[in-house]
Amino acid sequence: KDFCQMNKRLLLTILLTVCTLLLVAQTDNTKPRATKDKSKYDKMFGEVQYGDKIYKQGSNWLTFGMGVSYKINYEPSYGERGLNRTMALAYHFRYKAVYFNVGWHFSGENFFFESWYNPNLRGIRAMHQLNDIHAGAGLRFEGRWYHFGFFIGPAWAIAWIPNPDYPTGSIVKNTIGGHVEVQTTFKFLYDMGIGVSLFGSFNKHYQVIGVQGHFYFSGAFKMRY
Repeated sequence: KDFCQMNKRLLLTILLTVCTLLLVAQTDNTKPRATKDKSKYDKMFGEVQYGDKIYKQGSNWLTFGMGVSYKINYEPSYGERGLNRTMALAYHFRYKAVYFNVGWHFSGENFFFESWYNPNLRGIRAMHQLNDIHAGAGLRFEGRWYHFGFFIGPAWAIAWIPNPDYPTGSIVKNTIGGHVEVQTTFKFLYDMGIGVSLFGSFNKHYQVIGVQGHFYFSGAFKMRY
């Protein structure tokens, strides 16, 4: 009997405790709570809605471009041509209110994949080309239909320079340089677009200026409304 009474008291105590906690929880939930204040950068780069989609302003983006470039310091005596083909891939991101980018740029006689479909280029190694890995800081302005960006910064350049004194016909030079780029983009969707980039890559051995058509892919999409 005592055991049953103890169990009843224990059960009653547990029920009372649970009911009390539930009441306290309900009371706490009904109290107004202050929301976390947005930082000035959250306010500066807020969300926008177009149609049934919500986008985040100031989001990261990726560009891929192809075009033509002109080698400023080419050597005709070595069989070089001033006009080059060019390709680039770059990732752009924001830290607070400043934008940065990291990317890869190529300029050369031919694209590496041209030998896949052009029999005349199979087994032929380009005697002059430039590959550089670059990083930079810059500015960005965007709206519903447009995007504009400007970036400048250092680059690590790997240049193939024609030289008939070498068995391979060229010599590889590694050096520090600089890279600058201006982007203008028409956004057919808020987070996707096509545009034109003007750029320059400058170092001691291989200097080019050029223009590319690029694709623009942004991570701005957040959700459907």
